[in-house]
Amino acid sequence: MTMTENTGVAGSGITSGWLAAVPFAERTVGRVLERAAAARPDEALFLFERRDYTLGEVNARVDVLARNLRAAGVGRGTRVALLMATGPEYLYGWFALAKLGAVEVPINTAYRGELLRHQLDKAQVSLAVADQGPLFDAVDAVRGDVPSLAEVLSFPGTYSELLEEPEQGHSDSPGDNGTADSGADRSVPPEGPAPDDVACVLYTSGTTGPSKGVLLSHHQQVAFGHFFAEITGLGPRDVLLNYSPFFHISGKFATLGCLLTGARMVLRSRLTIERFWDEAREFGITAFVAIGGVCHMLHGRTPREDDADNPVRVVYAVPAPAEIYHDFEKRFGVKIVEAYGSTETNLIVNSSLQESRPGACGRANPIFDVRIVDEDGNEVPDGVSGEVVVGSPDPLLLSAGYDGLPEATAKAWRGGRFHTGDRAVRDETGALWFKDRIKDSIRRRGENISSYEVERLVNSHPAVAESAAVGAPSDLGEEEVRVVVVLRDGVRVTAEDLFLHYADSMPYHMVPRFIDIVDELPRTPTDKVEKYKLRTAGVGPNTWDSAVAGWRMTRTGPIRTA
Repeated sequence: MTMTENTGVAGSGITSGWLAAVPFAERTVGRVLERAAAARPDEALFLFERRDYTLGEVNARVDVLARNLRAAGVGRGTRVALLMATGPEYLYGWFALAKLGAVEVPINTAYRGELLRHQLDKAQVSLAVADQGPLFDAVDAVRGDVPSLAEVLSFPGTYSELLEEPEQGHSDSPGDNGTADSGADRSVPPEGPAPDDVACVLYTSGTTGPSKGVLLSHHQQVAFGHFFAEITGLGPRDVLLNYSPFFHISGKFATLGCLLTGARMVLRSRLTIERFWDEAREFGITAFVAIGGVCHMLHGRTPREDDADNPVRVVYAVPAPAEIYHDFEKRFGVKIVEAYGSTETNLIVNSSLQESRPGACGRANPIFDVRIVDEDGNEVPDGVSGEVVVGSPDPLLLSAGYDGLPEATAKAWRGGRFHTGDRAVRDETGALWFKDRIKDSIRRRGENISSYEVERLVNSHPAVAESAAVGAPSDLGEEEVRVVVVLRDGVRVTAEDLFLHYADSMPYHMVPRFIDIVDELPRTPTDKVEKYKLRTAGVGPNTWDSAVAGWRMTRTGPIRTA
């Protein structure tokens, strides 16, 4: 079933910017690559391990893989899982599946056992490709419990063979009777997918609950790349650092943004904080994506005299670090931009290169209908907190729902709009200020406290590199505020010092009762903090408790009780 059949409305597409020149029928992941390769065959798409990969080379290798996959029975609608590190071979697989109209199912490479089995089974995967070693072994260990999974290919190994042209006399083209294909067209047949076909089942990061498979159309993925390019001002002279895993939407929209604009990527399997600015200078990086705590981690490094001597022009930060926003821009000589969105929606709200408003996500993209509503679904006035909901006259810009989860889909997509589960406020200028995930708010003595706002205030301490705020059970019922803190390099401070600082600088009801100082926060492979792990671990023997230490926080300040 196509996504048009799900929504009942065909998307009209985007009519301005980088996608204006692309006919709607060609707004598929595979066609975007083909168009770029036809226009700029000798230009590099990316550099990986100090080797340039040109658009023509990448497209040709993708076509070889697509033909061989087709000969192996992969076609329109076939679901194929990819469990591979970021690298050229992942890109070949992604684009080959896209050209065939197959459905890519990227799997988090950290998953093992039951989590891995569940996602493979839930997605009804019939073929999996995994890196040789622990990833292949993990898939092999659960394949017997996934009835739909018929074959597992390894890289290097059986997948590598599909990246090579078949020997002469063994063509896969139907009707050639095994004769050599000396002059035949070696391109992939033109009957590829439509823009409204499902291109990918992308699992959410699962930071607040079980991950769900989000259905993304080709058009939605391409539009992600378009909006990212527009927000960052990406163009042919840019070099974008792309270290995001391809089981996360940021790795995909960064790549598609480069294809649309002619920008070049430096492809890396991971981010190295310690050598980041040296490598930015070495490779001429002009733009990068900073997800989660990356800005705080970079800012937490010991300052150097040459910090601002780098080629980076723009940092796409999600979220932008409001408490160090201007300091970060000045120290490193960059411009921060931000967007608000999700895998289910798109980049629906964004700031701009011309404006700086630390703490605000920006204004709604006019292509989307973004509203703030109360619990009954009624739009609230500016300045009043509510849930963010989003619709669009072009429904293909949004996901059609969750894979195999009709109840969850109906709950999230209701009234013609997607309900994000995020709390925000819109001000009188139209800017949206994110407050928290509704599930992440801390309920303390009848009052909802935004963990996001607590973290901003906690991070303002000069010794703190980053933090996470969660609720901890209270002996008075409901919750107390607990923060888990990572300190800057070489800085020493006690939890009690932090408490007393916050007692003077934060609203009394937000001051944390519990403080943990740790070396690092638990994170997903995309650098989002896994707060559920902090909640599950709870208050431990090393947690500093202000009550046990003899302090009580009042409206007028801290009082010594012992």
